[in-house]
Amino acid sequence: MNENLKNQYQVKLQTELDQIRHEFLADLKQASNHATEALIDTLQSSPPHEWVDIATDRICPGQFPNFERLVKVEAAICQMDIGQFGYCCDCEKKIEDTLLAADPAAQRCLECVSKQK
Repeated sequence: MNENLKNQYQVKLQTELDQIRHEFLADLKQASNHATEALIDTLQSSPPHEWVDIATDRICPGQFPNFERLVKVEAAICQMDIGQFGYCCDCEKKIEDTLLAADPAAQRCLECVSKQK
């Protein structure tokens, strides 16, 4: 993958990450119970890169779709940082450009996606 395209994906992912963090906090505020209020306080006083680790043990991810997306976007950014962006997390083959264009946070190639269904 050329550096220009990778940089474009990185900007797109970082922009989405900022937005999804905001939306996740809004979701927690809407749930409005003692546990989510305590989690909100903890998240707001913690570095954003620690949010996934903090929230993982305190919520049911399926209850908060924005959290599931947050995990995927952070994983993609982490893969960029370690030079693994664009490679399937299952088979380690290159993820098709069409999948990455549709969703830069894609973690699997077409073949592995079809195996999961």
